[in-house]
Amino acid sequence: MRAYQDRVPRVDYDAVEPQIQRIARGETAVLSAQPVQMLEPSGGSTSTTKLIPYTQDLLDEFSAATGPWLFNLHAACPGLWGTRSYWSVSPAVARRETHSEGGLPLGFEDDTEYFNGVERWALRRMLAVPAEVGKLRDVAAWRRATAIHLLRAEDLGFFSVWSPSFLTLLMDFIAEQLPELLAALPAARAQAIDARLAASGRLYGECLWPRLALLSCWTEGPAASQLAALKAWFPATPIQGKGLLATEGVVSIPIWGQPAAVTAVSSHFLEFIDLEAPEARPRLCHELRVGGRYSPLLSTGGGLYRYHLKDVVACVGHYRRAPCLRFCGKLDRTSDVSGEKISAGQVDAGLRRAEQKLGLSPDFALLAPVRGQPPHYCLYLEAGPHAPLEAVRQLVEAHLESGHHYQYCRKLGQLGPLRVLAVQNGLVRYQQWQLARGRRLGDIKPTRLDAGFDGLSVFGPAAEPDPHLCVQNH
Repeated sequence: MRAYQDRVPRVDYDAVEPQIQRIARGETAVLSAQPVQMLEPSGGSTSTTKLIPYTQDLLDEFSAATGPWLFNLHAACPGLWGTRSYWSVSPAVARRETHSEGGLPLGFEDDTEYFNGVERWALRRMLAVPAEVGKLRDVAAWRRATAIHLLRAEDLGFFSVWSPSFLTLLMDFIAEQLPELLAALPAARAQAIDARLAASGRLYGECLWPRLALLSCWTEGPAASQLAALKAWFPATPIQGKGLLATEGVVSIPIWGQPAAVTAVSSHFLEFIDLEAPEARPRLCHELRVGGRYSPLLSTGGGLYRYHLKDVVACVGHYRRAPCLRFCGKLDRTSDVSGEKISAGQVDAGLRRAEQKLGLSPDFALLAPVRGQPPHYCLYLEAGPHAPLEAVRQLVEAHLESGHHYQYCRKLGQLGPLRVLAVQNGLVRYQQWQLARGRRLGDIKPTRLDAGFDGLSVFGPAAEPDPHLCVQNH
């Protein structure tokens, strides 16, 4: 292990992107001797979309983690036996292309692809919503078909989604369109739902699915703020966190009753950069200490070796001898409110494009998320009294939408449209906000994206008649 760490350098996506582009063009034996079966899109750093190569070895490594999770889930939650499940199925509108230049498939059909062949066969026999629904290219048609399939499934026992807002938006749609949706159901099923709604006095998830036993979604990091809305729809159903499962590989899986997800020690070769000593040799799993904060390195059968995932996890305990890891957020400047996965480099590239096209030289430009229903992003811009705000908004939004995950969240309504707020003295006020939070002035780094910035308290709400644009003059 020590020799491997000494001889193989750490890498990030930018370092391996040239090799992955060769794979996408059809070259073989580039990062791995094993054939690449598909390329899975994910959020990028400076580019808008990453492509992660999947080999059979990598799929087997995922199965080595998801299989134990699935077994533990059914052993600890017997109410799941004999029920059907919903595994998130994305509409085809989020997939512009189906194959790379060299003919490799782009993307999974649904989340059951993370399991081995036998498990996948069993799961798909229990699907409440068939994978074919994901082939619909119209979001409205996809949402309606999904809702009808779900409402037909009186024996639904399990929801597996990523962002909590994915499910709350589905429930909002069901509530808004319930009479029309019930009319599309068999009469007996519609009458049973009506009877339970009359008995309960209001619509909630357990009225629709009396055998519902568990919800699985993100619960940590930025997703924690979305749990209250989800619990309002499902007040009696337990929620289990996902653990840290990235497109590149799996770091941790949930185990029932543990304080946090457990390190997936049977999958990839895992190392952890100690954030208190980032230049030291990364720690191995058995070397993690409770209270420490770490950033994972993955070596996988897909051809990524000592790949820096740039997530931050905290060790909060041990399950037997495996560390329990709580997801804290991203190490680099990124924002991921609803699964959109945008980075400061991505925002910077979009702003440079707008500046060059429009001839702008802004004194201050910062993008930050704004919580709401739905959440959205606001660009705080100081570029003079005659800056073409709408043109800036359109160009930046178009660049962000060229990213797989941001476009997906916008199409589904998990994110509202980008807004632009014209401000004065933006940099000074941003620094004052940072200083008030205990930061030293010399430690305040320039950035185009700050996921934790409270723009509403500093600049006021973006709430003018035009829903996208407003001017702030204080």
